[in-house]
Amino acid sequence: MPALIRSYRAERPDVRFDLRQHGDAGLVEDLLGGAVDLAITGEQPDHPQVESRRLLIEPLRLVVSPDHRFAGRRSVRLADPAGDPFIVLKRGFSLRDVTQRLCGEAGFAPEIGFEGEEVETLRGLVAAGLGVALLPDPHGIGAPAAPHLRVSDVPASREIGIARIRDRRLPAASEQFREHALKNARTVARA
Repeated sequence: MPALIRSYRAERPDVRFDLRQHGDAGLVEDLLGGAVDLAITGEQPDHPQVESRRLLIEPLRLVVSPDHRFAGRRSVRLADPAGDPFIVLKRGFSLRDVTQRLCGEAGFAPEIGFEGEEVETLRGLVAAGLGVALLPDPHGIGAPAAPHLRVSDVPASREIGIARIRDRRLPAASEQFREHALKNARTVARA
């Protein structure tokens, strides 16, 4: 998201963003209530008034602490750390649902060691050795504090989309950002 905003603001420096962070239900409530024009979602919202378009498929990695028994690997089967505590987002965040679904596909229910509200907090707790997590690759400057391993036994990824109210006309800047995001999300994510 920051990279998409940065690339859009390079074209439109006059546009101001009001950003909010919620679980998926909170995002839909903000859309329905008119508090926001657009929402970046982890799964397509299941509401008849909400229209969502896929921006990209984001790979997920198993994140382990630097001293974890798998830290020297490049890839791992998700079933391998089945006995480790999993650090996950709280209920209502789609990444938690994706984690639980993928663990189920790998043949186990994850033991939840901690629930948080921000991916970077989870990443820090994993780096501190409190468990493992399925997270997107870190975007930003510098190397991650914890190894991010490719998952080889299940398709570890999630859909990222952009949602809006189906019949609500967007303000010009919001519509332009939506078009920018749909056109550039895959390119910006690879950068």
